[in-house]
Amino acid sequence: MSIIGTVGALAVDQAQLRARLDTLGRQVTTGQKSALYGDLGVEARRALDLRGEITRRDSYATAADRALGRAATAQEVLGRLQSLTSDLATEALRARTFGATGVTTLASIARAGLEEVAALLNTRHSGEYLFAGSDISGAPVPGADAIANGPMASAIAAEVATLNATNAAAILGASVTTATDPATSPFSAFLEGAGVAEARRAIQVADGERVSLGVLANRDSSDEVNASWGREILRGFAILASLTPAQASAGEGYQELLQGVHDSLTAATQGLAAEQGTLGSAERRIEAARERHRDSMVVLRGQLGDVEEVDLAAASSAMRQMQSRLEASYEATGMLSRLSLASLLR
Repeated sequence: MSIIGTVGALAVDQAQLRARLDTLGRQVTTGQKSALYGDLGVEARRALDLRGEITRRDSYATAADRALGRAATAQEVLGRLQSLTSDLATEALRARTFGATGVTTLASIARAGLEEVAALLNTRHSGEYLFAGSDISGAPVPGADAIANGPMASAIAAEVATLNATNAAAILGASVTTATDPATSPFSAFLEGAGVAEARRAIQVADGERVSLGVLANRDSSDEVNASWGREILRGFAILASLTPAQASAGEGYQELLQGVHDSLTAATQGLAAEQGTLGSAERRIEAARERHRDSMVVLRGQLGDVEEVDLAAASSAMRQMQSRLEASYEATGMLSRLSLASLLR
């Protein structure tokens, strides 16, 4: 082969070496075998499948995080409600022994508690009402800031004002009717209407697996509505908030009324405990599902890395070798060019 032909062959080889060196340079810089799936050859389909599976599991894990955030806030509210209710139930029982003494203080505490309970039931997380079912933009307790003077409290106060020595049971029964009557119910029209029969909010934690974790202001964990913990708390607090020294002089009627409120609030605390237990069980299932997805994503990302990513140490070593080969080729080309020029000058 002539010198000119050899130089031409070296030029072709150099072009190939430069192309390979460029590829190695991109791989070392990005850590990826290629920017295009098509360049992965038969592994391209596997890379796409792995990415799709990672995205699917990441979506489940992200949804689980959001749901657990809502559940944690709901648990805090339920805990506060239980504390308020338990404390006021105790105060109602103690008030039986005090007669007229302290009734005004008890009523004041109950009124403040009534307003706090209503506000707690209207708690929102990420802009959504937690205890309103699917009506996430509608307050479960409309007019919560004025509930102490609202339809339910006003009607109950009128009933309590008639207390005498013999009608406590009738007043307690009338307060139940007031708390459930659509005209005086403290809850939204949605919760007392379409929301009564709707399924609780749930989260899809995996293919074919849903976990229910919704808590509703007017339903308990066993789906009881009329005597649910939320309704009983508001009813009981409203009764105590309406007491005056005049009712304390009703003797046996006053004693029976306080005992009835204490019993209903105690039952409400038990309902709250059951609700917390049900929600806690849902939280554990969601957490377990989230961790499964996260563990799977670690494995899947490792497999995807095997398909898409380069061994940086090996790629760097290959790049250095390629640079050395290219430099040697350039030196050889230079040497042949000088030999060719010398032969022409003879």
